[in-house]
Amino acid sequence: MFWRLVCGAYGACWRTWYAVHVEHKGAYSLERLQMLHTFLDQQKSSAATVILNFNVALGTPVPCLVIALVSDAIPLAPPENGPRGNVMFWARSWLIMGSFTLAVLLPMHHPGIAPIRERRVLLYLLSAGISTVYTGFHFAVALAIGFPVPFSYLTLNIVWISLLVAGLWVYVGPACRASAFVRQRLKAHAIYIYAASSLAVVYPLFYYAFLHAREHASAQFMLTFALPALKMMEKLLLYRTTCHAPDLQPVFIAFNVEVFNALFVSSCMQNATSVSVTVALMVADFMGACAALYGLRNIMLRVDELNVKMGPDATRARMLEIAGFIAKHHHLDRLVTQRGSVESQHSYSKNASAVAPWIIGDASSADKPGWVEKVKNRNNKLSVVNDGKTAIDQPNFPPKNAWGKKRLSAKKSAIIPTEISVPSPFNRGPSVEEITSNSFQMVEMLTAEERQQFVHETCRVLRRVEFLLLVEYTEVMVPLVYVIYIATVYHLPNRKFFPYLNEMSEADLINTICSVLIYGTLQLLSFILLLVALNRRFQLAPGTILRFVLGKEWRVVQSQFVLWIIYVLQSSIQHVGTDYTFKFRWLQK
Repeated sequence: MFWRLVCGAYGACWRTWYAVHVEHKGAYSLERLQMLHTFLDQQKSSAATVILNFNVALGTPVPCLVIALVSDAIPLAPPENGPRGNVMFWARSWLIMGSFTLAVLLPMHHPGIAPIRERRVLLYLLSAGISTVYTGFHFAVALAIGFPVPFSYLTLNIVWISLLVAGLWVYVGPACRASAFVRQRLKAHAIYIYAASSLAVVYPLFYYAFLHAREHASAQFMLTFALPALKMMEKLLLYRTTCHAPDLQPVFIAFNVEVFNALFVSSCMQNATSVSVTVALMVADFMGACAALYGLRNIMLRVDELNVKMGPDATRARMLEIAGFIAKHHHLDRLVTQRGSVESQHSYSKNASAVAPWIIGDASSADKPGWVEKVKNRNNKLSVVNDGKTAIDQPNFPPKNAWGKKRLSAKKSAIIPTEISVPSPFNRGPSVEEITSNSFQMVEMLTAEERQQFVHETCRVLRRVEFLLLVEYTEVMVPLVYVIYIATVYHLPNRKFFPYLNEMSEADLINTICSVLIYGTLQLLSFILLLVALNRRFQLAPGTILRFVLGKEWRVVQSQFVLWIIYVLQSSIQHVGTDYTFKFRWLQK
């Protein structure tokens, strides 16, 4: 009885852990699986790939760091000079808000968000125009109530968002406005933007509480345990509001919540009064990574069971290759997903079997003398004879020119309907070389249901690996960006307008940099161990997978880096009116 209770409690804890951690949810789509497979096949030598992976990972945060340092290099006048005496501040505000606007509008062109035709020149002009109107409104409010405007980033946020919505409505054009699909996607993405903006309120409040607990080391230590809970709730919120773009959920969550969290952890490092606080923050991150790897191991065990059935040549290193082969040549029209849900891949084949037969991919090979082969399936038998025709009559489909017209009209339209795909009677089957390949022989050892399971488990593995890599990547790069920023701004004239830098001596600066670098070094060590584990234990290519995500989703990655890193680093300057005491003494004067 006792052990039964223990097992029940363990199962309940694990189910709760799974329910509240979004890293364990979801899977790659078949389209993303095939794109990653193609990307990995195109890689060159291992040395060149490693160098390229390193350069992309190191260069990704550079644009946001450059914008932040350029804006802080603009010399500012004291806030006491009033709005008319701070001309350079308004120029700086225009630059920053223009960058923020472009960061929000640029991801809208991603096919997974909204199929909007990109017009680059108009996008830049629109961002500059919105920034100009916002800066003018900010100036008018400063004249009316006083300068700085209290919490101007937050209090004037509704004005900026209203300008964004109006500008976006003009930018998308009449064709997109007439599309119910585009309107629905834009509405869903707007909800996500509002949800992500909660980070700008929740984390500063936590930081304020952390600063006020500086005199009590035990209170700071207790607050460190609230940080993982805060991060978990924000991840759940963003996970629920990004269901319209499931393939982008790891990027959305990592480059919103993890970037914000890493920035505030770096800020807390310089104000931590106890070594135990630093240790507690590191232990929390380490335990989360270990739990994620444990869950990944359990999925890989199910993949290994299918590999055993396919033979000794089916290893973990060939998992993506085999899954890509199945997804390419088998008609997975009803792929069983988590919790028994069904993902319909082709609407025209409602009564088709789970894995339909293929047709000849290389018709010229059928003319070779003596070329007769039978392709057997557990559910059906399809004889392929030397005339290149199948034994099953193909269903009636519109002629090819009809599909060609549809493709042409789709390209000319301002809307790119990614949800519409031109169906084909069957998936294009393997060529003679592929049929005689080892992959074909291994796949034939699996039943239709096992093929589905293999593809689905592979997609789940890749989704978790992507999540893990992005989380660890942000935890390494953000402290590095933070150190470079404070070390540079400390020697700029605008340093006196940052309270935490103005009161800092050179010895304090060195201590702060050392504390953050120690934290970043430990995160780097954790990241390296993760790369080694994924490469050796799971036989994946984690560095190349990370480069695939950073390159393919560069719009979202760069926009979130620019938006949140600049926002957090510059939100403490005196000119934006950040005062967590809520006394606003300058307005009383």
